[in-house]
Amino acid sequence: MKKFVSLALAILLTGTLLVSCSKTGEPSPTEGTTRATGSSASDGQTTASDSPVEEEPLLSRYPVADAPFDPESGMTENMIARSVYYEGDTARLKAKLTQVFDESYTGKTNVFFLGDSISDGSGSNGGRSFKKLVENWFTENAKSATACLNVSIGATDSYLAVHRVDRDVLSKNPDVIFIEYINDLDNDFYKATMESLIRKCLSAPNNPAVVLIEMVLEDGGNCQACHAAAAKAYGVPVLSYRDAVMPEVEAGNFRFNQISGDGTHPNNLGHSWVAEIVTHFLTEVKNAPATGTVTAFDPATPSITGDKYANAGIYDKDSATLTATPDANFTLDTKPSKFKKGWATNTGGTITFEAEFANFGLLYYKTTDGKTGIVKVEIDGVQAGFVNGNFPDGWGDYPAAVELYTSNEVKTHTVTITVTSAIKKHFEILSLLMS
Repeated sequence: MKKFVSLALAILLTGTLLVSCSKTGEPSPTEGTTRATGSSASDGQTTASDSPVEEEPLLSRYPVADAPFDPESGMTENMIARSVYYEGDTARLKAKLTQVFDESYTGKTNVFFLGDSISDGSGSNGGRSFKKLVENWFTENAKSATACLNVSIGATDSYLAVHRVDRDVLSKNPDVIFIEYINDLDNDFYKATMESLIRKCLSAPNNPAVVLIEMVLEDGGNCQACHAAAAKAYGVPVLSYRDAVMPEVEAGNFRFNQISGDGTHPNNLGHSWVAEIVTHFLTEVKNAPATGTVTAFDPATPSITGDKYANAGIYDKDSATLTATPDANFTLDTKPSKFKKGWATNTGGTITFEAEFANFGLLYYKTTDGKTGIVKVEIDGVQAGFVNGNFPDGWGDYPAAVELYTSNEVKTHTVTITVTSAIKKHFEILSLLMS
């Protein structure tokens, strides 16, 4: 059955969930892209938050410190132990680390960081982001060539990631992929996007190892439950910054603002803790005896959510399978450096696309200059929703994504996008997100 995400949902979730952010103008987890409910919640599934969370046994085994302490003194052993929320199947990671520490290995091990503003380094300075610190660990310890590549984009989520991962990661022969998305919400929509993202990564020819990193907000919120449900289905390790730090904060042993300047992004100390969690886990896996063999992912493996985004892709002017027909207005280049092959206008207008898909989303540019307006999106002549690119008094411009159409059938559709604003006529379509 076809479903459309309404105007009210798109505008409400974009407008009401925005919170101020730090250094690079990235959103907090509840900003990011426009949230869509997806089809899974309406299909009678329980929400991801109903899934059991196995944090209490870890906290029982590794309790909080019995007195307040200065976080500058470092993480306690129990904090580090609690950070391994789910060890999973480490055979792939063990194999990749074995080649990293093999002096005779003549290839290069490619380590990718796929995430949002936290993985992109927000909150840190002076080269002290967790990605850089993990990269330093590889540089200082590896016996063969390694390359650490950061393809994170602030303000984005796993919905965009599952559409761009083929282009930005899997096409570049990854060996290890760290995934971090605090911008997701803890619901079935993001359980589905994360599961398809994991399946895509595991299916890559190079048999890459995948590791999830779960962050946390000052109020304790994160999306660990839905992410972990997807990860556990495939034995993917889950490392939890939340489970490491929040029990200590809740016990009054230190304040969250000592490890984060804005309640969302870690500061230098917080980033160093994320790096310590990651490198400690890498060291443990490296030193452990091999426990299994690496096998290629079987695409016939049952999906817990239906693998809705198995064929998700990102489409722009370079996409041969997409036919775009802009009018005389929709011919400008798009501005964001990572999405420069889209379609933009300063004078309103209409653009039409012919494409084959079952699910359709729009990646667009939200701007603070007061010039960006609203577009109406129609699919096969039926209104799919309105998308507002105006972000007045916001923390900064950013690429936002929204799912507008979902169905169970792949077929050719006509998508028409029209600027409806009489005064604010600027709009930038960065790409189409289709599966």
